[in-house]
Parts: sequence; C-alpha cells; structure tokens
Amino acid sequence: MKKRNRKKRRGAAFALAILLIASAAWYAGTVVFPIRYFDYIDKYSRESGVDKVLILAVIHAESGFDPEAVSAADARGLMQINESTGIFISQKLGMEDYTQEKLYDPETSIRMGTWYLSYLGGLFSVEKTVLAAYNAGPGRVREWIASADTGDGESLIQIPYTETKAYVEKIELRKKIYRLLYFWKL
Repeated sequence: MKKRNRKKRRGAAFALAILLIASAAWYAGTVVFPIRYFDYIDKYSRESGVDKVLILAVIHAESGFDPEAVSAADARGLMQINESTGIFISQKLGMEDYTQEKLYDPETSIRMGTWYLSYLGGLFSVEKTVLAAYNAGPGRVREWIASADTGDGESLIQIPYTETKAYVEKIELRKKIYRLLYFWKL
C-alpha cells in the first residue's frame, strides 16, 4: 500500500512539474517573447536573406514589439531606425514618399530594418560585427576594425563600447530564446 501511495505522489509531482514547465513556456512564448508581425518578418526575411530569428531578436531588443517606440536618440518604430539611417535606407529602396513618421508603420519598419541588416551583412561577414554596426553605426565599427586595440584590420576582435557590447550579447541571447521557444515554427 505504501509503495502504491509513493508511486501516486511521484506521478502527481511529475504531472505538476510538467504542468508548471508548460505554463512557463506558454507565458514566455506569448507574453515575454511574443511573435508579432510574423507575416512581414517572414516576407522580408525571404526577400533579404536575413534570418527570421535575428529579425525577431532585434525587434524584441529594440522596441519590445511596440511600433510607436521612440528612443532617446529619436530612433523610431519596431526596429528603431534613426533619421539619417532612415533617409539612407529609403533612398536605397527607392521609397520616394518616405518620411520619418512612416517608421511607425510595422511593415515599413520591418522592411527597412531587415534591408539594413542585410546591407550590413554585405559590409561585415560576422554577425556580431553586423549587430555592432546596427547599434553603433558602420563607420564607427570600421574604425574599431582598423584599430589595433579592437580589430585586426579585417574583423572586429573586441567591442570597446559597453553599450554596444551589451547590445550584441542581448541580441544573441534573444536569438537563443526564440529558437528554443519556437523551434517548431522558425
């Protein structure tokens, strides 16, 4: 009789553990690490060759999926594009009617941010360097690469800005979380 009760308790504890894990995964997947605007992410990922998980991680880190987000540096939208970068991207994409206000449109922000990630990927072959350039700007990253303290002339060895280093680490962590939570979808 005691063996049967122990088995029942173990079974109940196992079922409770599974329920808690499933609940935590649901919460993380729908509340903390959501997937929003997936149709646009999928479309522009395919168009530009940028990994969907990378786009999700950048959006999550940059704006938390808030299309109305504005940074202290006046970067706007889901992918937090600033005025000068927005003008550059819009010219490259042939967007004649571009205004900074269009960055609040989720599709426009995802299109432009994804294109920019692809563009940076053409300038820098290592994803960490691409992310550093997305955060600090490609000109600054070129300077770091050229400096004996932070680069070797061809690639970035270390990121000298604490904010940019933390940004790259934040994106890499978010990528791992999205892959884990949505392995079946992405």
